[in-house]
Amino acid sequence: MRKRKKIRLKKQVKLVLCLIVFIILAIVIGKSIYKDHVYKNSYEYKLEVHGYSADEVKLLIKNLSNKKLDELLESEKNDVLISLLKEKYFLKKNLDRYLDYYDKHKQTELSQIIAIVNVYADYETYEHDIDTDINKDELILCNKYYKLSADYEPDDLVQMNSKYYYGDSQSVRQEVYDAFIDMWNAANEEGIYLIVNSSYRTYADQDEVYNSYKDSYGEKEADAVAARAGYSEHQTGLAIDVFSKDNTSRATFKESLAYSWLEANAYKYGFILRYPEGKENITGYGAESWHYRYVGKDVAEYIYENDITFDEYYAYFIEK
Repeated sequence: MRKRKKIRLKKQVKLVLCLIVFIILAIVIGKSIYKDHVYKNSYEYKLEVHGYSADEVKLLIKNLSNKKLDELLESEKNDVLISLLKEKYFLKKNLDRYLDYYDKHKQTELSQIIAIVNVYADYETYEHDIDTDINKDELILCNKYYKLSADYEPDDLVQMNSKYYYGDSQSVRQEVYDAFIDMWNAANEEGIYLIVNSSYRTYADQDEVYNSYKDSYGEKEADAVAARAGYSEHQTGLAIDVFSKDNTSRATFKESLAYSWLEANAYKYGFILRYPEGKENITGYGAESWHYRYVGKDVAEYIYENDITFDEYYAYFIEK
């Protein structure tokens, strides 16, 4: 009797163990099936099946909403979109505007589309006003989209010594003045005498300058060479028009030794050439070899080394 009980007990134990193994296998297999089901219904799987690489899928999921991903799966693989996402200064918030601009300007390089949209140059100038954030200190932006109030005036303006300018008296912010003196001394050691002929202007001053151009040449030409009141960097106290004692001509200053020196060295003192040649569609102005803007040494160095404008830097690193 005892042997039969032992045999029966052993059989029961085996059955229990088999049942446990079966349950474990069922759970493992079930999880695997469920996991596979979930994966095959994921955007990751669907996008890869649609022709996108694993790296491209990561970019898409990171930057597109579920709605956008669904729309993407309803059309052929979008290589332009992938290229846009890979651009150095791509901003997720501007994706729809990038694509819209591309649809209208398919011959434009994608890097240019990124730059144009980031700085709002896909909008008409003076029709998309943004209040300048004056809390950004030396990094405030003022252009044909960012506007200063009529009563804005820096609270640390200082008058320049007459050895540094010609014509009417000139004023800039204290930090700009200190940096300019350092730059002036360095240039002077190499036989170059820098000299300023325009710096801080009030809202009223700028209004007078702009209207003078407008009365003489018309609004279109005036907008190409001068800012409207409230949109001028000169009102910030951070901009200076720099020439040399040997050359004070806007027409020929670019051919001067002083310009060559500034081009190679101004960034070391926190200044950038604000309106460079070839960037007119970004800055909204023709090239001005004499117009320099103070942004501080670190920012000036980045802008110089990466060949971008302050507008582009502001859009990606400050406003971003």
